[in-house]
Amino acid sequence: MPTVILLDVSLSMSRPVPSSDSTESQTRLTIASAAINTFLDYLCVHTKLEYVALVTFSSAYEVAIPFTREYDNIRAKLPHLEEGDKTCIETALLGVNQLILNEWGYQTPMQIILVTDGSCGVGTIGRNRIMQALPLPPTFPVRIHVLPVVAPHDTCLQQAMPLYQKIVDLASNTNSSTGNISRGAIYCPDQLNVPGVVAAMTRLCEQQYQEFWCSLKCGQLEARVQLFPAPQPASHEGLSATYTISHQLHVIGFITQQELGTPIAISKHLIIPQAQAGNNNNTNRENYGSKTPTKEGSSTDGSTDEDMSDPSKVPNFCVLLHGALKVEGMSAIVQLGSDWWGTLSAWCEVSRARRSCLLLSVLRPGASAAPWLGALDQLGPAEENATNAETFPVRSWRSYSGGGSGCAWARPHALLADVQKVLRHARKLPDKTPHLYKELNRLRRAAISLGFSELLTCVGSALERECAALPGGAPPDCALQLAHAAAALRDPRTALDIKHTLQPLATNFTVTSMSH
Repeated sequence: MPTVILLDVSLSMSRPVPSSDSTESQTRLTIASAAINTFLDYLCVHTKLEYVALVTFSSAYEVAIPFTREYDNIRAKLPHLEEGDKTCIETALLGVNQLILNEWGYQTPMQIILVTDGSCGVGTIGRNRIMQALPLPPTFPVRIHVLPVVAPHDTCLQQAMPLYQKIVDLASNTNSSTGNISRGAIYCPDQLNVPGVVAAMTRLCEQQYQEFWCSLKCGQLEARVQLFPAPQPASHEGLSATYTISHQLHVIGFITQQELGTPIAISKHLIIPQAQAGNNNNTNRENYGSKTPTKEGSSTDGSTDEDMSDPSKVPNFCVLLHGALKVEGMSAIVQLGSDWWGTLSAWCEVSRARRSCLLLSVLRPGASAAPWLGALDQLGPAEENATNAETFPVRSWRSYSGGGSGCAWARPHALLADVQKVLRHARKLPDKTPHLYKELNRLRRAAISLGFSELLTCVGSALERECAALPGGAPPDCALQLAHAAAALRDPRTALDIKHTLQPLATNFTVTSMSH
């Protein structure tokens, strides 16, 4: 996942570090630069596809190097950073949030490495004010790591630790409806010198930037592959279990891209085959990585020698599978673990280099990840369904498709119109009760088909607001139906079941006149 290095360049970072070696003078900033170089060296060996940006801050922030895979640009910038004034972490985090949202949006998991000197620049009251002003949790999934360039027993570090822990905890509170990422951590050096801080950065790299290797199998064919970026454990609304991708991915079938449609994916990963025997592993991975971007406009032109060392040009099961999927216009269904599936498709880089590889789309956990296909654990060979009028082997109860819900939301006003139609019927209860549930079921099927489950939560909240705004003289049936509809939309037992139909609440009110 992309990483932002958030480097403190305040005046306190320029303080000299006491050393027994009188021939070499170090400051906290030069030690921090050495740690960042260690981080970049680690990425070059293990995760060269990683995007990294360098942001510096004092009382203001500056994007020194935007997101790039050319790590030498960051190395070249480090010796030429300008000193700032005071430390202002909340301003820096606000700037990083804006940078990430502009570059990657709300869905891409991120990592932020905060490198500072352990000095907040304020007292207890000021630290409390900073905690209240932190722009956290952000609107995107992120984990924040803190690397304080300070001696472990320094009083400044002890005073700043509550603030750093607050930053890590608030970032970890970012919840995504499609999955979770692990929390960040604070990596304190054992001693204030280059080896001590570099060792702390190495621990960070080994724990947070691990490679993920697994086997991709299809019948008797098998290949050792790396998933990039490394997948994270996932969970989903209505499902209490946490799901982890297995180290053996099994291709269990194939489906045309027209039948598959576009099910919601909680993450996407490049499938990088392991270098074949007799080739230089590091060279292959570096050349392949530099030509296989996951972000537009990041590729560079290559030479013939680089093309010859590209793993996609070496005979390999992954190359065979990529070619078959591309020629046939199909995708592969892959079992990632117990009750968890994904899809494999052929991905080609749009550039002069024309590099290509397999792309794994990880679906939401559960057999109903693609509702228009039916339960994924019940799909079978096409020959067993030859008598069915449908071309894909699904259960005969299927009477809908991914786009057959009657809702076309190509423009925001179309979605707004459908929601407003539901609310208009809600305001005319009890006469419009059948119409309300008809529109709710139509909206619900479309939202589940598109993986837009958040819409149902919002509509449920809107119905609750309508219930609270009912006048005192409204029939009691109105409040009951609105509350019932709102609860039914959020019921975790049927939240992802596209076959389920919401039914009106059966009520029977009689009005008895009383004589006085």
